[in-house]
Amino acid sequence: MPTILLALITAFLLIASPCVSQAAPITTFVAEFNVVGAPNRDELKVTLQGLLASRLNPDQVQLVEKPDQAEVLLAGSYALFGKVFSIDVLLKNSLNGTMAKVFEQGESQDDLIPAFGRLAQKLEREFAKARHAAVTPSMPASSPVPAPPVAAKITAPVTAYKIEAPVAGVEERYVVKSGMPDRNTPGSWTSDPLSGVFTSIALGRSLPSGEREIFVAAEHSVRYLRKGTELKQVVEIAVPVPAKILAIDSADLDRDGTPEIYVTIIDRKTVSSRVYQPSGSGMELIADNQPWLYRGIGQDFKERTIFVQGLNSSGEYFNGVAELVKSGQRFETRNSRTLPRPGNIFNFTRFRDASGADKWVITDEDGYLSIHAADGSKLWKSSDKYGGSETYFNYESVAQLRAKGDKYRWNFLEQRIMALPDGTLIIPRNEGSFSIGNNRSYNKHSLFGLQWSGSLLREAWHTRQTPSYLADYAYDPATREVVLLEVVQGAGLFGTGKTAISINKLD
Repeated sequence: MPTILLALITAFLLIASPCVSQAAPITTFVAEFNVVGAPNRDELKVTLQGLLASRLNPDQVQLVEKPDQAEVLLAGSYALFGKVFSIDVLLKNSLNGTMAKVFEQGESQDDLIPAFGRLAQKLEREFAKARHAAVTPSMPASSPVPAPPVAAKITAPVTAYKIEAPVAGVEERYVVKSGMPDRNTPGSWTSDPLSGVFTSIALGRSLPSGEREIFVAAEHSVRYLRKGTELKQVVEIAVPVPAKILAIDSADLDRDGTPEIYVTIIDRKTVSSRVYQPSGSGMELIADNQPWLYRGIGQDFKERTIFVQGLNSSGEYFNGVAELVKSGQRFETRNSRTLPRPGNIFNFTRFRDASGADKWVITDEDGYLSIHAADGSKLWKSSDKYGGSETYFNYESVAQLRAKGDKYRWNFLEQRIMALPDGTLIIPRNEGSFSIGNNRSYNKHSLFGLQWSGSLLREAWHTRQTPSYLADYAYDPATREVVLLEVVQGAGLFGTGKTAISINKLD
């Protein structure tokens, strides 16, 4: 009996030991910090690197001396704004390229050491996720099967963004719209989450089948979708690394009834954009290596104008924008014009006021709106901030390094401003837990309708705040619907993120 009992215990331990064994520590490289706004930058780079490394949990992390030996790379930055400081750490999985960000901030230097302790706790949670993924048994491999189409049922179209009529006789009319409905309740439609973080959206045709063409772009791909009773993918076009997609726009410049899809791409510090055209079963490339950044202005793609602008070798916008013209398979520009400062291809739009006079509206880098006359003179500037985008491109710049201590010139794309037929300007506002300088992380948004009174912009309506980052949006004038591209889950160290498309009616 003792022999049998001993054998049973031994067998149990052999079976159970793999289940209780811990995953090996993750090999990690901690880089020197990037320091901005503080004296003794060179000394701080190494000091802060040591502070972070010494506070990492040795049960989770095995430090290595070289980046090529590490599974995870930690790149930190320290920024000082007066007495307020911010510590930001980017975690990058060197195996699959996924990334995550954590940060801490404090009101004085007395809080610097405690802030590193709090930061280490956040990093510990990120590493715990990695360890959990590492010890989770993988399922047996099976033969690949086609991915099912993304589907979501459509409910009866009713008003989703209800804009109530203003009260008569009140001089200042601020109309708060009704709350956002739940997912796919009457008045809204939301897709099932798309895998990945998508940053730009454009609308195409309403097809005879009743389907609507929708195009979305991530950093390295463009998807052609059709929304009918289901949202289905027609094709996905890949753009290989290191090229990066900044935005997409749609327009029918040759008026043949089929939209062109204008894809703005930066490839190794060079603008190398593309133009596609949807076909029955995919997307046809009709122009490659185009030297322009694109932005469409106008509600309907049939009448929309595509504006273009170039970049110099330092990442600065060329002076002025021009209209794009399509002739056969060739593209050229016309009607070049200079934008009021600080206008660029991604932060302006034009509209006509009640008298029919042309006006410019521009969002500056801090999020403030300004209205300019046709001659460029500034008429008004807002006291509230709008817009907010996480999409950017950067260039190495000696001038930037000397002026701000950062070797990169950062260019953030601003949110689109859409002018409706009645003169109302639609502009989003993204907000988040941290959005200082180049460190932007948004997690809630709302849409605003603003009207130019002749002397200032007045708020006509706004939507209730929604707990997601609004990456981009489009407007369908035929149905009076806004189509939103919402990032519902950001990309992390071991996840690619999720994005949803939602459609709401303006009433």
